[in-house]
Amino acid sequence: MARPERNNVDYFPFICEDGNKMFYIEETYGNDGFATFVKLLRELAKTNYHYLDLSKPTTQMFLSAKCKVNKETLLSIIKDLVDLGKFDKMLWEENSIVWCQDFIDSIQDAYIKRKNKCITYDSLLLLLISLGVRKPSKSKLNSIDKPQSIVKETKEDETKEDNIHTSFAHLKITFDEYNKLLILGYTENEIKFIFEKIENYKRNTNYKSLYLTAKNWLKEEKEKSSAKKENEPVVAGRQTLSTIQQNADWSMIENPYVKK
Repeated sequence: MARPERNNVDYFPFICEDGNKMFYIEETYGNDGFATFVKLLRELAKTNYHYLDLSKPTTQMFLSAKCKVNKETLLSIIKDLVDLGKFDKMLWEENSIVWCQDFIDSIQDAYIKRKNKCITYDSLLLLLISLGVRKPSKSKLNSIDKPQSIVKETKEDETKEDNIHTSFAHLKITFDEYNKLLILGYTENEIKFIFEKIENYKRNTNYKSLYLTAKNWLKEEKEKSSAKKENEPVVAGRQTLSTIQQNADWSMIENPYVKK
């Protein structure tokens, strides 16, 4: 029986040397500041997809109780960490969400042996949109989420057109369906790579749903990748050529979210 996918971790690395940010928090709030920061990281580790939604007053109350500080002190510490660049400014100011990119970077090793990958910032934004926490920006979705190489404009009415993420030939996928692929743990580059493979497949006329086809192809691609890793000979001190090529397949694909 396959293990269920996990989107949280049981541990995270903690650097012993104090940085300027931690120094300021501890000097300003004393031990309460240090303890609150560590407990916030613990909550990020335990929570699915590693973000904290503090938009509800009750959630703030429970978290402040866990941190052993009053709600005003908790929010003040978080705001200072936002101003210091430790937590994401846009998500906190617009949605009262705590997201720490440094924390995400530090726990990547925990996801190496998992089938699903750790959530990314871009995936989180789409997840929050699908949950109704954030409202999608039409200008951003049109300019970023639709790569020109695989998207053709349709002549449908504006409502339907706005909901189409990608389309080619007779196949199309909506933003909601695309978000489901991200929630399953696939990256934007992996999905784009599969879209291009489906588009170039001569028999793609046999497919009726781009979402279901991409979902199945992504699953098969991951299984093939896992099988290759299991059969790959281990060479001390260096990687084999097939490993380098395999890793390069995804890393060399352009990320549509990165602005040039």
